[in-house]
Amino acid sequence: MIRSFNKWKPCISDKAIVDELAVIIGNVIVHDLASIWPCAMIRGGKNAVVIEKNVAIMDRAFIEAHKKVVVEEGSIISHAAILHGSKIGKNVLIGIGAIVLEVSIGDNSIVAAGSVVTKNFDKNSFIAGIPARRIREVKKEEKEKIKETLKEIRENAKYLSV
Repeated sequence: MIRSFNKWKPCISDKAIVDELAVIIGNVIVHDLASIWPCAMIRGGKNAVVIEKNVAIMDRAFIEAHKKVVVEEGSIISHAAILHGSKIGKNVLIGIGAIVLEVSIGDNSIVAAGSVVTKNFDKNSFIAGIPARRIREVKKEEKEKIKETLKEIRENAKYLSV
């Protein structure tokens, strides 16, 4: 479902793929080659949600713009992850069920499944825990795996109902 909220209406690229069971409400901008999977919910209002090129928002993810939200190119927001007023850098993986609260995550980072992120992290950070902390630097193979996974997601997105 795609619908307005107050005076704001979603702006979705013709080259993005949005499943019919996804919910996009209000001030949301979805760029080319992004994919929004079943039961994902993205809600913007006074503050925008910007989903940049080639981003995957997986099943049951929830994104809310308490503050402006930006998910930069090539990132994956995994199943049931929550983004609340945050900036996600390029080529970032937000793991299943992770909660990211009004922070910035640097490029090429990984947030482990189930983590609760309450502070900013620099690029190339492997982040885990409750509260989340930097465990180590992301390995080159892990950065490449994010790109490979995104490519597989993009290939499978063509089967979503639109």
